[in-house]
Amino acid sequence: MDFLLYLLQVHIALALCYALYKGLFNHNTHLVARRLFLLSILLFAVVYPLFRIPSMERVLPSTLQFALPELRVGASEIPEATSGPNLYQLAAGVYGGIAGLLVLRMMVRILSIVGLRRSGRRHNHEKFHVIICPNETQPCSFFNWIFLPASAAENPAAWNQVMKHEYAHIRQMHSADILLAEGVAALCWINPVAWLLLKEVRLNLECLADRAALHGESEKKSYQYLLLDLAQAERPHTSAMPFNYSFLKERIAMINHPKSSRLSLYRYLLVIPLFALLVVGSQSCRESPTRTNDTTPVTSPSEEAHPAPTASPGQKEEPVLDAAEVMPEFPGGGKAFFEFIARNLQYPQEAIDRQIEGRVILQFVVDKQGKISDIQVLRGVTPELDQAAIDVVRSLPDWKPGMQDGKPVNVKYTMPIVFKLS
Repeated sequence: MDFLLYLLQVHIALALCYALYKGLFNHNTHLVARRLFLLSILLFAVVYPLFRIPSMERVLPSTLQFALPELRVGASEIPEATSGPNLYQLAAGVYGGIAGLLVLRMMVRILSIVGLRRSGRRHNHEKFHVIICPNETQPCSFFNWIFLPASAAENPAAWNQVMKHEYAHIRQMHSADILLAEGVAALCWINPVAWLLLKEVRLNLECLADRAALHGESEKKSYQYLLLDLAQAERPHTSAMPFNYSFLKERIAMINHPKSSRLSLYRYLLVIPLFALLVVGSQSCRESPTRTNDTTPVTSPSEEAHPAPTASPGQKEEPVLDAAEVMPEFPGGGKAFFEFIARNLQYPQEAIDRQIEGRVILQFVVDKQGKISDIQVLRGVTPELDQAAIDVVRSLPDWKPGMQDGKPVNVKYTMPIVFKLS
């Protein structure tokens, strides 16, 4: 698939879904539903361009039509290009290189957590591990590790709510959400919406953990004061902890926000038609914009200059059969036919440079003289791939014509050609 086209579709999905999120769901208290919504946006955006919608292609008419076996052509059959560096490849390489650096940065930050785990004192609990670190370390968690400053070990009662907060992160697997959001942000680094979604994921997870820490508590002010104390504390080592974010103002506002109505929960279902619209749009991007109708032949300039003779006003048009008693035969048989196609069909260099693949379906007629005529594209991919398929069919030598009731007849064929780079 075209890499830049794939990225464009991902960016469009992120932008539309983020606009829907901010417009309808940003200020409600359905935090679990919001988490599922944000995760579905991230996963859907990177996967939906790869969806294939099964379609009833108008290849076979109501009666049986003879179809040739599918033929595949790969880029390995194309001679190496002698031209200089391709601009598309350069752009894709630069984009991918920056995305790779961002992923590398994320890995380095994770390794810093592993290093902090090794340097701290470890206390094992039943389902998680507490790592006591230097006092300048901000409380945070990563999967089943909780990192606390040394002062927490000296006065564990004062850190009870902090432990409940961090344990909620562990129990609800929030680190996996962060890694997914970080990965999507790295892939879509040029799109500010990807970074805004990363921020929303972090904020929502903090609010979920706050809710868990306050579960069963009748008084919320002490916890809010605790958040203020943690935010005002000098923590020089906090930059080494990539999965700790306070969002103090937003979190306190959510703690004091009145509970949203159950009816507002159903608004999340609005994402379903948006997802369906994006899938349909992605599918249409794969269709050739120049695809012809079943009744519209694709002709070369020479055929336009010397049009095929048409029937005179009193003469009947020659019928074209979908199948005949004796089908037309390529000189040398079916094996020779496919050898001819494989030898003469060329994968366009422009399509190779742009990493374009696809399935072109042609229809043509072997007439009573055994000549190829009426070449049509039933389903195209891009103009260059369509034209490559048309050219190789147009270059076919004369066939032995088909026979019906002992007389030569015109017979229609369909031919799928798959262009595959790997």
